[in-house]
Amino acid sequence: MTSHHPSEATLLSYVAGSLPAPHAIVVRTHLALCGACRGTVRLGTMLGGAMIEDAAPAAMAPDALERTLARIGEGPRAPAPARIPTTVEEFATGRWWWLGPGIRLMPLIRRDRDDARLDLIRVAPGVALPGHGHTGTEITCVLQGAFGDETGQYHAGDVAEGDEDLDHQPTALDTGRECVCLIATTGRLRGHTWLSRLVQPVFGI
Repeated sequence: MTSHHPSEATLLSYVAGSLPAPHAIVVRTHLALCGACRGTVRLGTMLGGAMIEDAAPAAMAPDALERTLARIGEGPRAPAPARIPTTVEEFATGRWWWLGPGIRLMPLIRRDRDDARLDLIRVAPGVALPGHGHTGTEITCVLQGAFGDETGQYHAGDVAEGDEDLDHQPTALDTGRECVCLIATTGRLRGHTWLSRLVQPVFGI
């Protein structure tokens, strides 16, 4: 049972489609595991629909319909996944890169036009990541194992969020399994150690 969830603001941004794509993937993964948050998203969707119905009509350009119809079918459409990935095996289709003793990183989406990226990180039990801050937002969903930092303990299915004010040192808890997390970030890390500052330019984190 999950005990840490995305904030209401994050869930509403997800409903509105305003989250960067990597962050939306992390939220979607949590939603597949959390019935309570799925209920919040359903409510937000209904409220959004009601607000649109009550909104005053806005004037449109005379050729708006023609331009919209002309765009139908533009570009390839990615097929909807048969199921939402929620396991390490479903996400881990690339190469694990060494970041330090007991720490591996797998880039899933390189930095995009929103300055956002998506990664898997794998940390051995008892191993701490280098302490760091952030220049943007971070949202993490635990897929396996658990970790703890200055904000609490997070287990499989839990979500941790942070922003420019977050300064922490996550440590994988000794649950007998590696801690594997799906992490979306915007901006860059502010590393506090020589190791973190060394690997940042290499991996663009």
